[in-house]
Order: sequence, then structure tokens, then C-alpha cells
Amino acid sequence: MRAEGSLDGTAWLGLLVAIHLGVAGGSAYAQHDRVASTLHNLSASGPGEVRALNETEVCKFCHIPHSAVLPVPLWGHRLSDAQYATPETSKGKGDYEAAPQPDGSSRLCLSCHDGTVALGDIGGSPTPIAMAGSQRLGADRRGHLGTDLTGSHPISFVVREDAPAQQTSDRDMGLNNLAAIQADEDVRLDEHGKMQCTTCHDAHADRHFQEGRVPHFWVKPTVEEVCLTCHVLR
Repeated sequence: MRAEGSLDGTAWLGLLVAIHLGVAGGSAYAQHDRVASTLHNLSASGPGEVRALNETEVCKFCHIPHSAVLPVPLWGHRLSDAQYATPETSKGKGDYEAAPQPDGSSRLCLSCHDGTVALGDIGGSPTPIAMAGSQRLGADRRGHLGTDLTGSHPISFVVREDAPAQQTSDRDMGLNNLAAIQADEDVRLDEHGKMQCTTCHDAHADRHFQEGRVPHFWVKPTVEEVCLTCHVLR
């Protein structure tokens, strides 16, 4: 019997993740509650069509306290081995190159969203968690990105301090200066100054979603507000 005031497995996991990331304990519960109401809740209580048959722990599909695939942020989902086709990015003066292979938090997101790994394939578990709807995020499902990312915004590239304030060709959009981008509290580069999936999407909250207008897990109330944090209108 669990003592009054003690934590169940999911709450302990949320607290452990919060401590590992340097987040206050109270925030762990709020974060868990936010995730529970979104499509990223893949447990049996999840609101989406794709969810576990029996697994009740909400955080477990991404974070585990032991046998983590990556120690930060106690990442528990098996990573994809895929090589991705990436879009071109500007080098300036009309020169372009392929964006780098996804890394950092973007690689974590793609471990589900490229569709090559079972959604319930958790580190330290001999068999994937059984899912209703689909074992993998198939091409017929919303959120499937596949391994061809050429139709998506580039990710995992460093935003340079010397990025031009205006576009250098008809293909380019101008960028705000790096200091202005870094000043935004919602649209955040990672610790290496890279643009990642998490720059525009918050995996733990979906408060701004509007069907046909604002994507899932968007970090601001409108698409334009996110775009204009980094980009300059022509």
C-alpha cells in the first residue's frame, strides 16, 4: 500500500526528470499534467487514436529514470539509425549547402516522428510497449515526417552572428540579428546556438493549437509570431 502523500511511478519519474534538468520540483507536476492532455500522452489514457493498450505511465515513452538511452534528459526512447535527406541552407552570396544531419533534441523528436522506430520501444525493456492504432507512426498519421526532410524547415544548424539582416537572393529570407533572436523567451535556440525542433515546438504543452491555423505544440499563439522572431519580412 502506498503511504499517504507518497508518489506513484509516473510522479517519481517527473520529479527525477525535473531534478536532472534543474527544474523546481513543483514544475514537474505541472509539466506532467500538461503532457497528459496532449497527443504526446501515449499511455492508455492518451487522447489520441495511437496509444498504449495497457501502459498507464505518461512520461515513460520519452523519459525513464534507469537505463536511459541518453543521460540528459533521461531519454528513454530508442533512437533512430536513419540518415536523412535534408533541405538546403544559405551560405551567403547565393551559395547553398545541405543542412546537417539532425542532432540534439531534434534527433530525439525524430526517434518517433520519422516512423522507423516503434513508439513503445523503450530503453531497458526487452519488448516494445503494445500500442493500439499503430506500433509506429506511419505515413498515414499526422506527425509523420519520414526520413526525407527536404520539404521542412532546416534544423540542427548554428544561427550565425554574422547572418545578413536582409536576404541575399530571391530564395532567402532575411534574419534578425542573433541578439534579438536570443532575447525571445519562447523561441529558443539550443545550448549550442542551433535551431532545433524545440525552437518552434514545446513537446510538453499544446496550448496554442488551432486546427488549420496553428500547428500542434507551437510555442506562440500564431505562426507569424514564431517566424518573425528569427525572420525579416521582405
